Amino acid sequence: MKYIIYGVNRVAKDFLYMFEQLDILYFMDDTIEAKRFCGYEIKSIDDALQDCLYDQIIICDFEKEHKEGILQENGLQYRRDYIYEQDFFGELDSMSLPVDRKILVWGTGKMCHYFLGQGLEIPVAGFIDSYKRSDMFWGKPVFSPDEITDWKKYYVIIAVYDDQEIQKQLSEYGCIEEKDFVGYQKVVNLPSNMLKKTIFDKSYYHLECNTMFNHLEILDQGNTRCCCTTFVRPNLGNVLDKRSSEIWHSTLHRVLCLSTENRTFSFCDKSMCPLFVARGREESKKEDRAYKKLGTAPEVIALGYDPSCNLACSTCRKELYFAKGKELETINKITEIVKREYLPQCRFLILAGNGEVFASPAYREAYECEGCKPQYIRLLSNGMLFNQMNWERFMKGRTSRIMLTVSVDAASKETYESIRRNGNFDILKKNMEYASILRKTGELSYFRLNFVVQKENYKEMIPFVEWGQELGVDEIFFTKILNWGTYSQEEFEQISMMERDGITPKAELKEVLKHPVMNSTIVDLGTIQYAHKVDEADVVENYYMWELEKRGGLLFD
Repeated sequence: MKYIIYGVNRVAKDFLYMFEQLDILYFMDDTIEAKRFCGYEIKSIDDALQDCLYDQIIICDFEKEHKEGILQENGLQYRRDYIYEQDFFGELDSMSLPVDRKILVWGTGKMCHYFLGQGLEIPVAGFIDSYKRSDMFWGKPVFSPDEITDWKKYYVIIAVYDDQEIQKQLSEYGCIEEKDFVGYQKVVNLPSNMLKKTIFDKSYYHLECNTMFNHLEILDQGNTRCCCTTFVRPNLGNVLDKRSSEIWHSTLHRVLCLSTENRTFSFCDKSMCPLFVARGREESKKEDRAYKKLGTAPEVIALGYDPSCNLACSTCRKELYFAKGKELETINKITEIVKREYLPQCRFLILAGNGEVFASPAYREAYECEGCKPQYIRLLSNGMLFNQMNWERFMKGRTSRIMLTVSVDAASKETYESIRRNGNFDILKKNMEYASILRKTGELSYFRLNFVVQKENYKEMIPFVEWGQELGVDEIFFTKILNWGTYSQEEFEQISMMERDGITPKAELKEVLKHPVMNSTIVDLGTIQYAHKVDEADVVENYYMWELEKRGGLLFD
């Protein structure tokens, strides 16, 4: 099929980015302000409609009524002579929801509200609630599982925080994943739905962030993200199921990259990423800036797939945890894949987003393997095992530039050992003094302390900064506590030092933030937006590089 694209605008440009394999003859538009767009010739409507070489016209625009009216005035019909850009979107999906079965959503809680709020055009017939509290929800009937006698009459979308038990229950009913049920995230993250969200987003930011073009995080169970998992939700794929090239060059990844190229950043959590805090948006405008192409493989790899840790921090888990049994087998499989497929081309390695880098045999096997020779390494640690013996073992035969980030969350022994259970503040202080020496001698290129602000520790923010100044750290990074499923909503509201909006600090925290030491050049208030300074960066090659260089100076060549 040979096509003409009707519309010289950002929608057309985005469409071409995703469907570059189509045989496009040229663009046409109501008025011709330029001769070429995205490398193609632009023709007038009169000239284009006299051309007998095309098969169909593709209308591309935010609003299509005007363009469709012109085509209809010239005797053209929808589907026969012209179509819309969104008529192609379904071709991007590997699965689709059935049209011959009623769709039920399992869940009536927070995740269900999120799912329903995505604006997807799904004909939901009703809801399932394991603990049925009411007969109606969002204007549709609610069923308990035992009220449904024939599961094959329905297709179920699971919209709960932890869906493993429900998946198991549906399997016992004879249902098969994707054929009879699916998790809400897979539906939300269908490339067609994702593309619709970003291509028709009319607002944009004056920001160039290339993180998604060079970054990959390998997380629990082998799932992957192309930015910080706190900032971007969609899972690109699983390293246990797909080769690295399949994940990196997946359609979903391409859509995510488009959202940064068109500057909408439609899938970024702008309440969490410091790049967006207090940054304004503008209405989309036409421009002929070329979109970047995706490289062959990620150069920045962040590992966070082993939860094994020597501490049981209150914000993360209820008890000490080391992987064993089947979970350990899975972690070891992931490690082998990481060593074989991801580390050889890695330029910047981040260790480790989950668990403790010096307590995990899996991480040690990864960073000690022959193929692990990155130019830069960032260590994320709780500091309890950061001693001379472990440092010298880690650095043996290594020439990488090392950046250390230690999560501490306290400035006193009592508070530290309460929050960071199984920790010893005296040992930590000794280790941090050793890290301070390494930083002063240049063996460490960067040294940062992290502090997650919560009710139990917020009064220690001031002495924490003073301690960091004594150690000579490059940065003290504060962030608000998040609920990773550790607390009930009521418990979290009591622990958090933010108001219910999640943005405004409580009055007690505001008083702490007024102290002069909090204006120190080494202090970064991260996600505490009330006192966060708007960052003026317009070009960010990689979020983690930018984050380190804000106060650490030029670290990456």
